[in-house]
Amino acid sequence: MTTAEPPPGNDPPAEPLAEPEQEERQQATPDEPAAERTDEDFDEGALGQTATVINNFFAEVQAQKATFGMAGTGTARSTSRRLDEKEIDRALRHFVRPPGFDRAVTILRERRVVVLVGGEGIGKWTSGTALLAQVKLPADKVVVLSPRRDLEDLLATSFRKDRVYFIHDWINDKAEKGLRRFTFDTLSARLAQAEAHLVITLNRAEVRFELEAFEIGWEPPDSLKLLDAHVGTDHPALSEVQVREHVAALRSPQRVVELAEQLTGGARHAREILADLDGSTVIQWFDGEPKRSEVLAVAALAFAYGMPERVFERLLVRLTSIADEIERQGAERETRPIGEDLPQSRKLWNSRHSLIGTSTEAGEPRVVFCGPRHREHVITQLCLHYGYSVWEPLREWIRELAGELPEVQVQVAAGLALLARTRPEEVRESFLRPWAGGLAQERLTAANTLSMMCVDDVTAAIAFGTALSWVENAGQPQAMTAALALAGGLSIRYPGEAVDWLWYLSLRGIRVSNVAQRALTLLFQTAAERDGEALTGLRLLAKHLERDLDEGMPPQLARRALEAVLGVLRSDRLESERPLMAWLLLSQPSSAEPIGVLWAWALHNAHHRAEAVRALCRTLQALEEQDGALAAAEALGQVIWTTLPGGVTVLVKRAIDRACGETHARWDPPLAKEIVLALLNAGTRRSQQ
Repeated sequence: MTTAEPPPGNDPPAEPLAEPEQEERQQATPDEPAAERTDEDFDEGALGQTATVINNFFAEVQAQKATFGMAGTGTARSTSRRLDEKEIDRALRHFVRPPGFDRAVTILRERRVVVLVGGEGIGKWTSGTALLAQVKLPADKVVVLSPRRDLEDLLATSFRKDRVYFIHDWINDKAEKGLRRFTFDTLSARLAQAEAHLVITLNRAEVRFELEAFEIGWEPPDSLKLLDAHVGTDHPALSEVQVREHVAALRSPQRVVELAEQLTGGARHAREILADLDGSTVIQWFDGEPKRSEVLAVAALAFAYGMPERVFERLLVRLTSIADEIERQGAERETRPIGEDLPQSRKLWNSRHSLIGTSTEAGEPRVVFCGPRHREHVITQLCLHYGYSVWEPLREWIRELAGELPEVQVQVAAGLALLARTRPEEVRESFLRPWAGGLAQERLTAANTLSMMCVDDVTAAIAFGTALSWVENAGQPQAMTAALALAGGLSIRYPGEAVDWLWYLSLRGIRVSNVAQRALTLLFQTAAERDGEALTGLRLLAKHLERDLDEGMPPQLARRALEAVLGVLRSDRLESERPLMAWLLLSQPSSAEPIGVLWAWALHNAHHRAEAVRALCRTLQALEEQDGALAAAEALGQVIWTTLPGGVTVLVKRAIDRACGETHARWDPPLAKEIVLALLNAGTRRSQQ
């Protein structure tokens, strides 16, 4: 995993840890004014809303269709992780070899590295996975590396024997022409020496001549063959000439897979599904030159999707009012307000409108689009056909919605994430930049927008770059917004980098630090809900803590670092009041290593020891009557006592024993004595050596 580098010149100087009374005399850091020692910008409700967005939005595709009106988005993929056999099998279940696949296999076997070059959304991810499956051993896992790694970093990578590596949508291929060829030759030799293989996918139109030995122009698979693989050759839809001609022209494997899923669902006719996929229904509606009032109603739904009828009506009236006011300010205006042209709203979507309808899946009627892809197609058509008279009221209205109900804020973020696919600069300059420095609700909406942008491969990189632009020298509100965004969808796309930058922000001035610490806790709470992802982050967090405290850092920064760690150690799972660390110790025994290191450092510091002991006792209590509890406590104890200096071990054990000895006064139910003893005695052998 690549570790993001903090901006130069910010490494803390080596300095021993001070006692608490010395720490109090430390002066405020430059970005910590004395008047801003408290933070009320984001309360726990705001953080909880972020967690809800992450859990709901990054769920399965079907949930997104129902809740957000966004089809074909799926769950965001982490840019650095490992693919197991189950994921590979799922990706290749209906795989159809595209042109050039056999040649790519040959290059990969001979050169050990191959680069698939082609446009966005033509199936390079699945093809890359299939290529690696051709050369990997059954027991190996595919290691996905961050697309932010450059050539120099790749050359410095210690490739492991017989491993297979994957970089998807690489964004760091810039180098001198001659140097590029030399570097790839060297990389090929390093991989050959390790008997490893690497596949890289790259969004570029053409293959570079000097790298034709490694690069291959990529094309999507045959669309009809792909559809056959998913639905079978005898599906009734495939007998229709019009449907076959339409499918044959598709260059997006994702669209073909969506068509297959909807055909097998049997809810709609193939032609209707195709009209939704290619946007022809939406295009025809806009080509019919609808009245501006109707355009505003459709535009409002694109950014306030799925609202109850009463809420949507209120929001639409406000948008119309803004449009009226802007129209009156113009040199030319209508003889009557736009609002007079607005049809009775409920009649509009309850009278078989071609784009707008209602859904009662969530109880009360909610206003939705009729097709799963209508929302994104409407936004595209608004960009293509309309200018100031529509977009200016929309901008003003959308900015206001950041102060609306949480449900509205989330849908605004989803709409802006779709708009970012067409107009990323518009989203960044008109909404994200002013919101990032604005009120708490605006910053929350900005963070949620960046999270939603992480579903798409292209806008994910834009979201990450935008968040990093707020981390340094952009102001405290912007840095706090970046921290919240890094705990959201960015932590799924860029898990290692998110931990790196939240750790860096947790050492900033107190307002930024407070938000960053809580965001770091939220990151681990949400990661724990995704199999195995919290473990990687815990290892990286332990590495940061050990490195920084070993090298020495100012006492004030050391205190903040340990406060950030304690926030993680004492946290609960998202949907319960049970300690997160207890659950991780039981469900992922290997997590005892990083968790033990974090706890050892917290227990070592006299100022934080009492809080660390309380959190540890609460975790031990949660292990009670659970399978594997004694083993988990012993494994945790072994790491703690191995990490702590010998002179401190006695003090820490005494503090734990004293806290546990007061079980009847402190804990209900009391801590199980055998679990406490398993923890304390895990270090007996070492202490007697």
